[in-house]
Parts: sequence; C-alpha cells; structure tokens
Amino acid sequence: MPRLYYFDNIKILLIVIVVFIHAGMAYVPVAELWPVSFPTPFPAAELLVVGTFEAIGSSFAMALFFFISAYLLVGSFDRKGQKKFLRDRFVRIGIPLFGIGVFLLILTAAVRANPAIFSFSWLFLLTVKGANSATFSLGWLWFLLLLLILAVVYSVWRTLHIAIPPVPCPGNGTLVLAALALGVANFAVRRVYDLDIWVLWHAVEPAHVLLYVLFMVGGILAYRNGWLETVSPSLVRTWGSVSVVGLCGIPVLIAFPKLPSLLYCLWEAWLGIGICVTLLIVCKHRWNTTGRIKAVLAKNVYTVYIIQVPIIVFLQSRFIQGGILIPGGLPPLLQFVLVGVLATAFCFLISNYVVRKIPYAERVLF
Repeated sequence: MPRLYYFDNIKILLIVIVVFIHAGMAYVPVAELWPVSFPTPFPAAELLVVGTFEAIGSSFAMALFFFISAYLLVGSFDRKGQKKFLRDRFVRIGIPLFGIGVFLLILTAAVRANPAIFSFSWLFLLTVKGANSATFSLGWLWFLLLLLILAVVYSVWRTLHIAIPPVPCPGNGTLVLAALALGVANFAVRRVYDLDIWVLWHAVEPAHVLLYVLFMVGGILAYRNGWLETVSPSLVRTWGSVSVVGLCGIPVLIAFPKLPSLLYCLWEAWLGIGICVTLLIVCKHRWNTTGRIKAVLAKNVYTVYIIQVPIIVFLQSRFIQGGILIPGGLPPLLQFVLVGVLATAFCFLISNYVVRKIPYAERVLF
C-alpha cells in the first residue's frame, strides 16, 4: 500500500492539538487530576476561550488518532502475519508502556514511603492530591494501552476467521444515525461516569470510550471496504456545515450551562464526527503531499506523544509558580498559548535530536 501522506499530515495536526489540550489543562477548573493548576478565580473570558478549545479538541482529536491507527493496523497484519505483527506491536507499544509504567509504579511506591520526595513527583503526572494519598496511574499512557489492546483483540479476531460481509461506505444517513446513537449512548454512560472520571489506573475514561471504539471499528471497516477510496467528496459540504453549526452552537451551551447533558452529548457526537469526516476528505484531496520538514515531523509524532506531558507540566509550573517574564506571572490565556507553542517546539526538537540518538530508540519509537 502506498504511503498515505495525508494521514501523516493529519497526525501532525492532531498531535499539536493534543499538546495544546494538555497545555490547557492547568487553566480549566474541571481538570482535577492535573498536577498543576492556575489559582482561582479564573478570568471568565479567558476560561471561556480555553474551555471551548478543550471541548472541541476532545470531541475528535484522539478519536481520529484511533481511526488512523486501526486503519493502518489491518494492512500491517496482512503484510506481516500474526506472529510478526504482534511482536512488532509489543516492541513499539509494549516497551515504552511497560518501561514508563514500571517507573511510575516505583515512583508511586517511593512517594508513599517517603513523602519528602512528593515535590518532585508532579513531573510525572501521578494522580495525587497529597503525598500520603499517592496512587498509581498510567497517566497519558492510556492511549498506548488501548492501542495494544486493539492490536491483541484484532489479532484474536483474525484467528477466528469470521467472515464479515462487505459494508458500503457510510453516507449521510448512516453518519446521522451514528452521531445520534453515539450521543445517546454517551449520555447513558455519563449518568454514571461523567467527563474526566477515569478508571483502571487512569487507563479508561468511560465518558469517551464509546467514541474511541466507534472510530477503531470504523478504521478497520474503512480499510477492508475501501471507504477512503470511494467516499464521496460531497460529504464535505454536509459535514463541513455540520461542523460549522456545531461550532456556532458553543455560545448557546456556554450561555445556558444547565441545559440537559443529553444536548451536550449530542452536540459533541455531531461535532466530532463532522470534523473527522471533513478532515479526512479535505486532507485526502488537498493535503496528500509530503516534504522534508513534514516527513521529519510525521516521523516524530509517536515519540512526541510519549514525552509531551512532563515537558508541558514543567512549563506550566514555571509560568504559574515562577512568574516568568513579568512579576506575578502572565495572564492565563497567554500562558496557555505560550505553553502550547513552546511545548510543541521542545517536544519535536527533543524527539528528533535527543531521543532519536538513544540506542535502539529508532527501532522502538520511530
């Protein structure tokens, strides 16, 4: 299969969005598990901007990552066979997941045994409110764990040799039904597990897991049935419009925060599917190109995801606690932008010029 350069370009865009989402976590009051936070009260206008960005990004960014990963996974299995496929997955995903996970587990135990080192633990995103309550957390590695589970489950599925009839590329009607079903299902889940509630050592956020499963299955079906080769460009007009309407609906959701949560779940599902469909089609036809810089950036996306959080948290702590640039610190919105920009730049530079030089890193991470 020829390389899909528009996938590379989308992944570059998505990792930048993810870095900015994490950069904003210190500047929204709902992110209770984040180790650094801007002191309240939050300026209302600046909270509105950051909170809106967080909501939009969360509706599609990781879901589209899962779609692309699942799409590429099928071809990889076909080319390599089950044994080589699983071996490669456990090397590429299992080693960083196990290595960093064991480090976090040891650090958690050390903090509980010696609270004096608590002041250093924030750098690694332990879900702690105090040294005596330190609990193990996979933190941002949840994405790697779900990718590994996806690979194993798909491999087992293939060994069962269950025939699936061809599934035509979804049109407007199917996408509308998917958005409605996802919104209602998320509403049901969030009656028990609200947003930003994590389970299984921070490995699963039930409020978004159905979105991710939908896009994983969608990626597999898209590869098997050639959806991206047959999808109608006319869907852009419909779902691009849906995305615009969804974005325009944000002031309503903000102006009336007590609107039923079902409305928010439906809004999030429609907006997320609309943005993903629009991005995939537009990038396929308009951004399916590469170049030296884009190739380097694409090569480093995975490593940037792995190393981003300690860098982001360090920058947030310096801006919030250190009063960088001016006494008393910068306004939170400006801090958010600067942390996002600097973290993105530092992550790509460190990935390409430091991590890549580590022995065997090329085999595992690149």
